[in-house]
Amino acid sequence: MKQITGKGFTFLELLVVVVIFTLISVVVAQVFFTTMRSNNKTEIVREVKQNGDRAMEIMMRLVQNAKFIQLPSSCPERPLVGETIDSVSLTNFDGGQTILACEVKDGIARIASTSASQTVYLTNTNVTLIDPVDKTNACTNHALAFTCTSVGDTPSYITIGFSLRQKNSSASVVDTASESFQSTVTLRNK
Repeated sequence: MKQITGKGFTFLELLVVVVIFTLISVVVAQVFFTTMRSNNKTEIVREVKQNGDRAMEIMMRLVQNAKFIQLPSSCPERPLVGETIDSVSLTNFDGGQTILACEVKDGIARIASTSASQTVYLTNTNVTLIDPVDKTNACTNHALAFTCTSVGDTPSYITIGFSLRQKNSSASVVDTASESFQSTVTLRNK
């Protein structure tokens, strides 16, 4: 009688190989999706940070180079400590006025610089100012805050503070980013 020798794989061997390949592909897919999600989050955080840094730098430069800052309680002229307001009016050396304030346009709260009849937005449409109390997209509760301090004859200074968040608030928690910004600037040209 002729004996049959097994030259193929058994069903059990094939099943083990399929399971191993499946597990490896699941692990590779998880690593891929985690990397993609991490890259997306990094891009969102970078955009929020760049917008905030740019807006802060422009506002600091405008305040620092202003000839006069008009505040409701005349901060540069009277000793005040810690009054927080939502906007400031700057008188430039050329006599022009610039107002820095929060403005809602197309449902997005943005930092605006208004000079004469022109408004320039210091943040783009991908980010929004957020209300520090309600955590909503609004120009309320000092979303853009200017805190004025003046003591005696020392130069007045203004602390600028705001928080930005990416515009798409319906995104998942993993894909959201927000950042708070604060800086103090001295009025150089008093």
